[in-house]
Amino acid sequence: MTPAIPVSRSTSPSSFAQARSQWQNPSDVLTILQIIGGDIVQKAIAQLSGSEIRFGPVHFTMAPVAFSFGFVAYSVSALLSAVGDGRLLPSTDIPSVLVNASNGNIRTNKSWILGRLLRDNSARHRRGERGLTITLYHTSSTDPIGVPDYDWVFYGGWIVILIQHAIAAAPGIIHSNWLVLLLTATGTVLALAAGALPQWKLEKWAARAVAPSHSGSPRREVISLTQGNGSKHVIVIISEQCGVRFEDLAAARDAYSLYTVPIIAILTILWIAHLLTVAGLDGDAWYWLAIGMLGMAQNFVAAGAPRSAGALGVHLHQERVIHEDKVFTALQAVEELEHGVGLSLLPVFFPGSLREEEIRWRDAKRAVHHAKTAASLPAGEVRISPPTMSPGILTPG
Repeated sequence: MTPAIPVSRSTSPSSFAQARSQWQNPSDVLTILQIIGGDIVQKAIAQLSGSEIRFGPVHFTMAPVAFSFGFVAYSVSALLSAVGDGRLLPSTDIPSVLVNASNGNIRTNKSWILGRLLRDNSARHRRGERGLTITLYHTSSTDPIGVPDYDWVFYGGWIVILIQHAIAAAPGIIHSNWLVLLLTATGTVLALAAGALPQWKLEKWAARAVAPSHSGSPRREVISLTQGNGSKHVIVIISEQCGVRFEDLAAARDAYSLYTVPIIAILTILWIAHLLTVAGLDGDAWYWLAIGMLGMAQNFVAAGAPRSAGALGVHLHQERVIHEDKVFTALQAVEELEHGVGLSLLPVFFPGSLREEEIRWRDAKRAVHHAKTAASLPAGEVRISPPTMSPGILTPG
């Protein structure tokens, strides 16, 4: 009788057992999660940076962005950007142009703040798919530009941070595993430190103040912000002595701080050390996963939530909303309220030919605009307007 050959059995757990173990303690995926979502973190900090925290006479800026899995990836990309082009703010995600109502200068907008201001204003003033909506604002005479108001996004960040620490304290209270709380606290400190860099505020508000006129009276500067031909919305902002040069903001001027690169380098090293510590977390991984996912949710909301102009640091008072089903009629209406605005927007919305009656209106208003501009100049000063190409006549048919 042939002896039975013994069958070797693997001592490794079955696939079902491995899956059950992973669901019981998903520690293996935590390291992977911490290297995704860096761009969302950057936009969340961009939204909330520059917010002032006040304790009596003491105040400092801080962005209440909760710790999330994306901070490791963000710190590496931020270091690369700081060493390269030297910027922290992301590029504007809303393509738009800024038009000076006085001289007709058209500038491509590169400002994150102005792009978000236009996006959120358009969401609040939807008037259908036809025509053009023009919203006129005046800068506040009391609230300085560059000091954001507190809103639900700001307070929501602090609330999420508190909830994260409450979750992190649970494994310590239940079975004395305080490592989760320690990791949460250190991650929060590093996240807040990243958003407290002075360069965030410098980049956001790199602009000159509106200087007084030669006579000493407040000088008015009027600009229009729009996504260009085909868009449905225009913002008109009237700035006086307490305002800033919005053309400077649109240019996204360079603003550097000597402390940015060394601080970000230190933060990157600390984030990598934090990641290595997380990789050694044994047990209670579900608590850590909940903390990180809650932080990511807060980052997503902070990065994309519509906010008021005051919360963005641009304090405006709404003067008038104009909506017309025909774009040219809307430009005519705004020109009657604020001279130069409708004329300066004509090349944006009508880059081609105009009808005969439209050309007559344009030429008449252009003469009035030049006369008012000349009257406002000090004695002896002559301003030569750049030559403009006159569109051809398109007869109505």
